[in-house]
Amino acid sequence: MKTPRKVLIIKTGFSEFLDRGISTTVSLGDVLICTSLLHLYKHDEVTWVTDWKARRLLKDNPYIRHLLIFGTRTMEHLRSGSFDMVINLEKDIGICTLVNQLQTKKKYGFFFNDTIHNISTRRKFTEYLLFGQENHKDINKNALEILYETVGEQWQGQGVILNERPKTKEKYDIGFNHEVGPKWPTKAWPDDHWKSLERLLSKQGSITWQQGHKNLSKYIEWINSCRLIVTSDSLGQAVAQALGKKVVTLYGPTNFLRMKGIPNVTVLPSSLKCPHMPCFLPVCKFNKFCMDYISSEKVAQTCKSLL
Repeated sequence: MKTPRKVLIIKTGFSEFLDRGISTTVSLGDVLICTSLLHLYKHDEVTWVTDWKARRLLKDNPYIRHLLIFGTRTMEHLRSGSFDMVINLEKDIGICTLVNQLQTKKKYGFFFNDTIHNISTRRKFTEYLLFGQENHKDINKNALEILYETVGEQWQGQGVILNERPKTKEKYDIGFNHEVGPKWPTKAWPDDHWKSLERLLSKQGSITWQQGHKNLSKYIEWINSCRLIVTSDSLGQAVAQALGKKVVTLYGPTNFLRMKGIPNVTVLPSSLKCPHMPCFLPVCKFNKFCMDYISSEKVAQTCKSLL
């Protein structure tokens, strides 16, 4: 049996793995999606560094030996340690500079390049990750394929891992995950579309509207109580996927290819032929709003076929 490797994964959620932007709003969904990598390191000693707000998604994960909260003390601890492999999935300059200082045999992901005085990626063919999602229009790969390529591996259908086991049982057929986070309000499907969908599915089964949005535990419990989740591109999509639910995801300003081909996830992109899609803008600047062009009839038909 091989000697376990000491693997360090840095994923705080300050920057989304596929986006160049840095934010004070932690992307919980992005942190959860990156847990798919843990399938590669099941037999290794994994240390994962994350933000305090994301800790609940990673707590008690069987493949994480040490869960550290990002901060000055953690950075000092990492500098004094040694690892066989470091995977940095954050584009923050401070974190990337820290990665340069760590003792390790292999490094993957992002680092600070002293030659060009900017953030770079270790693998040449994943340099497009530095250009922002709005420039990924021609990349015909989903998020997990790209994630695995970043560490020199090939994705073979591995899903995300959420160790928290909800106590609720399935009692609803369909859950409407209608709220979106503050980072991209343009992901929201219009309220009248949601109400129309409720009418169209009224005879299909029991329907529940999003609960526990401000309490992660209650939110996970609510998602677990549903057979199928209709959602925008959000944390709910990743949680539902991890819990083995059927998921219908509505895409407009973000790239639907991110989730295409992911098990249990059906993507429904906007039918609007907008030359700027996906624009990743927090506020729509154009004459027509892409999310308006996902019809409730199309969503209802998809839900019926899945149920």
